[in-house]
Amino acid sequence: MEWIRGLKTAYGVHFLAIQETKLQDSDSFMFNNFWGRAIFNSAVVNSQGRSSGLACLWWPSIFRCDNVIRNRHFIVVSGSLVNSNCRMNFMNVYAPNEATRRRELWLEILEIKNSLQGLWILMGDFNEVRNDSKRMNSEFNEANADAFNHFILAAGLEEYNMGGGRFTYISDNGKKKLSKLDRFLVCLGLKENWPSATVLALDRDMSDHRPIILSTVQSDYGHIPFRFFNSWFKYPGFLNFVLERCKEFTFSGPADSAIAIKLRWIKNNIKEWLKTEKIKREHEYGVKKNRLANIERLAEEIILLVEELEERVICRNYVAEYDRIKHIDIRQKSRMRWALDGDENSTFFHNIINSNISSNRLNGLMIDGMWVTNPLLVKEALFNFFHKQFTEPMVNRPKVVCLNLVAISDSEADSLIAPFSLNEVKDAVWGCEGDRAPGPDGFNFQFIKRCWSDLQEDFMKLFNQFHADGSINKRVHHHL
Repeated sequence: MEWIRGLKTAYGVHFLAIQETKLQDSDSFMFNNFWGRAIFNSAVVNSQGRSSGLACLWWPSIFRCDNVIRNRHFIVVSGSLVNSNCRMNFMNVYAPNEATRRRELWLEILEIKNSLQGLWILMGDFNEVRNDSKRMNSEFNEANADAFNHFILAAGLEEYNMGGGRFTYISDNGKKKLSKLDRFLVCLGLKENWPSATVLALDRDMSDHRPIILSTVQSDYGHIPFRFFNSWFKYPGFLNFVLERCKEFTFSGPADSAIAIKLRWIKNNIKEWLKTEKIKREHEYGVKKNRLANIERLAEEIILLVEELEERVICRNYVAEYDRIKHIDIRQKSRMRWALDGDENSTFFHNIINSNISSNRLNGLMIDGMWVTNPLLVKEALFNFFHKQFTEPMVNRPKVVCLNLVAISDSEADSLIAPFSLNEVKDAVWGCEGDRAPGPDGFNFQFIKRCWSDLQEDFMKLFNQFHADGSINKRVHHHL
């Protein structure tokens, strides 16, 4: 009890789900030993014999419950979040050991999920794994895993990546069998609202299962990096603005510093320009959308004048173009290669974006055997790791002399270290997709192509600097 109350306090838990309580008379049990002195509500299912049993506890000031469904293997607690009035369904699951009974349970859960509206979170011990990598030293049944995965797909559920460990269950029979049996399964709508949520497996203490926590509190990793969107070229005057700023920039110093500072300076100018432009466009969008609605309401009462018909066309075109540009941004964020600019299947692309955010999110790192989530410590560990990877461990490498090896000719050797031509650089840039491979500065190849006339001189100065100080020659000789 002290252990559970400590976890609840340490991690600020608002909804607590417990499996295998082994309580045959849950109503008389003092659950405040788990929760503490604060006010809470609860829903329980008694155990049958010396196994099973479920309990759910939650803050009534956070979640308002209006319906509870009880089953031997699950509890469904339905209600709404107090602050947002968002409809939520929490299901606490403790699946049976027998495979046939689990498959029956999947069908029963699917039927209940389809009958209730709102967002869904399924949590608990599902007694099943999704693939063979989620078991160690224990038998994997592919048919059972396929049935479980089919249920997850049919129910429209997804799973957050789990940090803190690969497995949640460890047997105590001496064979050390490991499995990931405990998990959170959430609906797509919940992932849309909280794409940056994290799941963490805590240390195993009083149980053979590791507690897992779903948190929607975002970690602050600093400002969001700048990213160039191709739709900005659709804004009237944007390209001319950028080209004018490129011509205005002056810098005396090394070429590599010059182009880095130039791009940073252009980026800051673009941010200021876009801030003003977006305010103006959003205002005009609202005005024209309202005017369009008024004209169409007027058309239901009287015959429109020619001027009103023309104004309606102008408003419709503006609103459609505004929405099209928004869809271009969504498509670019989703990074879908086959998608076309302006594809209006925004729901699909939003799901892809949220899935990418969830999959790519770094919940924490295992540092010196400890799971660390502090953003400062995580960033420091990542910096040290990559600094070590890209640092030359040997200043003076030994030379290897091998006689009678086939060698390239002098002219071929000279061609490997010859300066790049402008056409070679341009061909390399034009061979890349427009919205791919953005650098640390956030500018993609579409930006470089459109502004090539004012950037090509900077690139040539950069390559000439590399040749002058021998940087490229050293790299080529190193690879040879």
